[in-house]
Amino acid sequence: MSKQNLGGLRAPIGLSLLSMAAALALNTAPISAAAATARLVQPGVTDLGVASPTDSKTVTIALAVRGAAAMDAAVTAVSNPSSPSFRHFVTPAQFAATYGQTPAAIAQVVSFLQSAGFTINKVHPNNLLITATATNAQIAAAFGTPIHAYTQNGITFQAPATAAVVPTALSGIVSAVSGLSNKPMLLTNRAQLPNTGALAGDVLPQNVRPNGAIATQTPGYYTVGDLAAQYNINPLYSKGYTGAGKTIGIATLAGYDQSDAYFYWADVGLTVNPNRITDVPVDGGADADAGPGTDGAGETTLDVEQSGGVAPGANLRVYIAPNTDSGFIDVFAQPIEEDLVDVLSISWGSPEQEFDPSEFPAFHAIFSEAALQGIPVISAAGDAGAYDFNRGLPYPACAATLSVDYPASDPLVLAAGGTTLPNSVQHKHGVVSVTAERPWGWDYLRPYIVQYYGTNLYYADYYTVGGGGGVSVNFALPPYQSSLAGVQTSAKAQSLLCGPPVIASGFEDLDDMPVAYPGRNVPDVALDADPYSGYLLYFGGGYTQEEGGTSFVSPQLNGIFTLISQGIPTSATNPKGRIGMPATQLYAAFKAMGYGTGSPFTAITTGDNEYYKATNTYNPASGLGSLDVNALATTLGAAASVGP
Repeated sequence: MSKQNLGGLRAPIGLSLLSMAAALALNTAPISAAAATARLVQPGVTDLGVASPTDSKTVTIALAVRGAAAMDAAVTAVSNPSSPSFRHFVTPAQFAATYGQTPAAIAQVVSFLQSAGFTINKVHPNNLLITATATNAQIAAAFGTPIHAYTQNGITFQAPATAAVVPTALSGIVSAVSGLSNKPMLLTNRAQLPNTGALAGDVLPQNVRPNGAIATQTPGYYTVGDLAAQYNINPLYSKGYTGAGKTIGIATLAGYDQSDAYFYWADVGLTVNPNRITDVPVDGGADADAGPGTDGAGETTLDVEQSGGVAPGANLRVYIAPNTDSGFIDVFAQPIEEDLVDVLSISWGSPEQEFDPSEFPAFHAIFSEAALQGIPVISAAGDAGAYDFNRGLPYPACAATLSVDYPASDPLVLAAGGTTLPNSVQHKHGVVSVTAERPWGWDYLRPYIVQYYGTNLYYADYYTVGGGGGVSVNFALPPYQSSLAGVQTSAKAQSLLCGPPVIASGFEDLDDMPVAYPGRNVPDVALDADPYSGYLLYFGGGYTQEEGGTSFVSPQLNGIFTLISQGIPTSATNPKGRIGMPATQLYAAFKAMGYGTGSPFTAITTGDNEYYKATNTYNPASGLGSLDVNALATTLGAAASVGP
């Protein structure tokens, strides 16, 4: 089998493996040498030649962290409940002064860019990012790579034809340039039932809607009220917790209509501030449809409805960026630099091999800043079970390959996994029942689908669907997961094999996963995400039902942590009463309490995510399990009750 060239179209800037490893130490160990290659080239791409030299792009220049080891130590200390520095958070200005580049270094980069014809849009206040606009010709001259036009699956986009190179004068200052490609590569983690072709009408829709009742008690038609009942959130409401005084942050790559969210909240019986949402465009914002097949507006709508429904007293800031490499970095940077949100979540991602590994240090530095400022960052873990490669074009035509979603795989990000709640669904040919909460994986439907619709349809529509989980091959096992029963290393014999129609010339081996790599395990925790036991979504002026995906879990956890943060005591070192990075705290609690009395964790012991099995321990199908949110609030140190 041939190995496709990994250079060119998705090649990284010239960052050595040694410097990359040092930059990625950051509390969670370096990228693996086996994985630190150029970004994977997607198959089926046609090179159309040099793009118009006058076309312009917004790019983000990432600068190297000063004192990465010190930042690593600080993140560890501020996030560790046993540390005397626990929740001793810093301000954005303190972070920039300590870990950002010096004014002289920034001036040097700005001078270089301006001399090359770039327009400086923003020198980010963390002193680690510079956003600028330039033409293709100016980019090619500055970074030594021509920009070509390409097509793939009906999408036309532009990207560098060869590896970009940092000028020698900026070596050690600039670590990566993001945004040279404008291909929309990020996908949502919203899932719906297959309901076309032979499957049309397999599950007959019911006439269920809230009608003023906060909970429907009907699987597939759940609201935030059903979520609250399932995961024991209601005791917090009775103690005065609504998220009042807190601000939810949503990072997204598509616009939406605020009126859908306000209608949903009113329809489920919630009273909210009619001006609680502030939309914040990043890098010019984004269109409602953020890319072919993404259905981005629906994604943003559900993020707002779910997070704001769980924490009805909180305000929301919705950061909307274009679906580009540069936009994806900046949609995290801006809310964290502003320091106005108390929790931040995102439901967009892609397989971690899709990313240029030279960009990981830039993302990781932003997530470190969030941890040091006390802002939890939560990401959906994916909707392809253990096979993240296989959830988006063009990879469904490729062999199922174990892989995980980024940014959920970054150890500073809380990875939100998915489960299936007990339900009995009336299908056209019979009832399919799930008797206990289990990892979301549609292999439980295989007997029914194969019997009545055939094996081919099962593999086309149901295989590699489920809650994301597995082992990162880009981030090493973080300390909080060390010595934990159930943690896995990367599996053997995992190669991304693709053939016709994606590769017309025959089968090719696009990538080989490292074997037995002790990588970061995802997810961390899991809540209901299966559309069959899923939710109502009010979108575009009407309800859709049987909605799901880890896209729901990420904003739900955002709302949950927003509620809990209302009860975190303020202090001189935590003036905003923030929780901080959740993962270290959750794993410390689990190692102390397990699933015993008073534990916030509920074991998931049956089922799988189409590869990893649930066990009475941590597992890469459901993480630490699902949550008892009232107990979680106590575990994290929230007050017994809060005032109005």
